[in-house]
Amino acid sequence: MVLGKARAVSPLLTMAEPVKKRLRVAGKDEAEEEEATGNDLMEFQQNLLNQCLCCMSESSLRRPFRDKPTDTSWTRDRTLQFVGSIQLLCEVAMKQTSRGFVCSRIGDVCDALTRNEHGLIDKLVELSSHSDRFVCFAASRALSAFLLVSKTNVDPFWLQNLADNALSTSQPRQMCFSLDVIRRIVEYKECDGHVLEERGGSDDKPSSSCNVLMTDPEADCSQVKSLCVKVLEAKWPALVTKFDSLVSSYASEHEATVVTFLELWEALISVKANLSVADTKPFYAHLDNVVMLLAPNVPPVVWKSILNLLNEVLCYGSTLALQDVLAEEPCALAHLVVRGVKDSRLLDGLPYRGGSGRFGGGVGDGDKPLLKKIVLLVLKAVAVTVKETRCDSSDSSLSSDADEADADMALIERSIREVLRKLDQCVKALVPFHPETPVAQWVVQLFADQDDALIESMVCCLDTAVGLVYRDSPVGQVDTSLRRILSPSATFVEFVKAVSHEPDVLLDLLVSNETCFLLYLLRTLKFVRRNWEEFVRECGAELDNVMTMLIRLRLAIDRLVSKDLFPYNIGPVLRLLEKCESMYEGNTQ
Repeated sequence: MVLGKARAVSPLLTMAEPVKKRLRVAGKDEAEEEEATGNDLMEFQQNLLNQCLCCMSESSLRRPFRDKPTDTSWTRDRTLQFVGSIQLLCEVAMKQTSRGFVCSRIGDVCDALTRNEHGLIDKLVELSSHSDRFVCFAASRALSAFLLVSKTNVDPFWLQNLADNALSTSQPRQMCFSLDVIRRIVEYKECDGHVLEERGGSDDKPSSSCNVLMTDPEADCSQVKSLCVKVLEAKWPALVTKFDSLVSSYASEHEATVVTFLELWEALISVKANLSVADTKPFYAHLDNVVMLLAPNVPPVVWKSILNLLNEVLCYGSTLALQDVLAEEPCALAHLVVRGVKDSRLLDGLPYRGGSGRFGGGVGDGDKPLLKKIVLLVLKAVAVTVKETRCDSSDSSLSSDADEADADMALIERSIREVLRKLDQCVKALVPFHPETPVAQWVVQLFADQDDALIESMVCCLDTAVGLVYRDSPVGQVDTSLRRILSPSATFVEFVKAVSHEPDVLLDLLVSNETCFLLYLLRTLKFVRRNWEEFVRECGAELDNVMTMLIRLRLAIDRLVSKDLFPYNIGPVLRLLEKCESMYEGNTQ
């Protein structure tokens, strides 16, 4: 793999001295040079940890980058030390720049490297074929950091050749290397944690003797990301075709390559990557082919990566649940998943018993993380399908259109009921839930140890129930079986039990931005207000415990609001809590 022009190799000098003497002196000189370079690298790293290179001489700064790490004389430790120094240099420079300053010597070294004066690009890429896997991994991290720190100096030719290498190479490790470098660039965030923050916190700065240059803290890596996306867009159909062939003729040596490609795909469409809709749209193509790859002969690790990708496309709790009109791509994927479940192909092919058993059990105990991913995907697909149909029916103003919309909803209702029935059968065949436990309850028990998936699955069940069971329709048309299967009240009561009636847990979820709990609580309280009698019946003897927890939650929120400590406007939730409390007091009286 070659990204740029290789350095010219200096011709060997001829000497008139005897051969033995020349070899002895050269060997001594090489050993001394090797020791000096190693010492320079140690000093280089130590000064980087102190965020300043001003105390190092010019020769000591330049010496470590003159030799090639692919030289056979380099030991594994020496190679890792060199690669680690490159990564640390680039990350320190990016972190300092984001704070509005940079050590002048750190800036000078980065400028020299990004101009490729020392052929660093070629040095790092050549390590992709190194025999040691960890060296390859470290080199990919260093190269991605190097490209990110290049910013406006990045040469599109480098990124173009990375994508070409991923397509042209027949070596899985080299393909994985190129894909991993691009993935790290795409998913990089300016606020990523760093070793410096662990040492000294956000106020850690260079010493007073450091010659500091002021920088633009608004300068980011968006240009590098944009170039990566444009390069990938042109190569994407060919990359997907190669990926399909690797999975279809799966071999264990391709596992890392397949998983890395799926992680790259997931990063490209993730909202966390902060890419524009126009940038991400081309990468929604070919998703139907990915669903077709979910077969029994595909290993669980690839299943999980594919399910992660599909779950990211159907990002219900963070995106789709908040949209008035859904895009075509997630709706098409949701339809495909629903059809796959109805045909029994998707759930029957789940390699549950073939799992590694590394999560809470031995071989044969089943792969519960895999099961949770497929359950979450099905619940998302159901919620998206219902929401799409509801959006279409709400646009119908004429009576004839309204009748047609009702017919569509009835058809969707039968289809969703069948999907939920098959999902229920699949889960209960693999996990020892009581046969009479409805989806509304076992979904909480299944995801109890995973906050983000738990909350999102509850939002999906809630929206599906409200869209199908509690929509404005004649009483005789309401499906009572679906009401029990997806009861929002039963889900909330089960959730309250799962958190041991602790309002502090709910408060933590409200303050955190890692889940969509605000959305879930807001919609649940609205449901409770509109269906109070049903909520009371479902709670039964648990009513006092549930309401006591909600009242304590309101008081805790009130205290934070009074001190202006709540991070956002929680007023709508407070008003709903007060309304539910008022209805509870009237009920007890």
